[in-house]
Amino acid sequence: MKAFSLSISVILTVLILILAFGNIGAQMSFVNILFWEVPSSMSPTILILLIAFIGIITGLFYGMFFRAITTNTEEEEDF
Repeated sequence: MKAFSLSISVILTVLILILAFGNIGAQMSFVNILFWEVPSSMSPTILILLIAFIGIITGLFYGMFFRAITTNTEEEEDF
């Protein structure tokens, strides 16, 4: 479970960084989500909320990882 939560959280963190730094100098009419250009009719609020939602999920996986590290279960002590 530790490896799963850490790998998913790292992948989502990289995705957030790609979205953030890939669009750092873009005007709202030329914003890209990976390889897809966002239409200018799409509200910037929707894009910001999408990235925030990905950030929330990333935080949940980081929380699961840190909780798995700090709690000791009897199954892990057998190894």
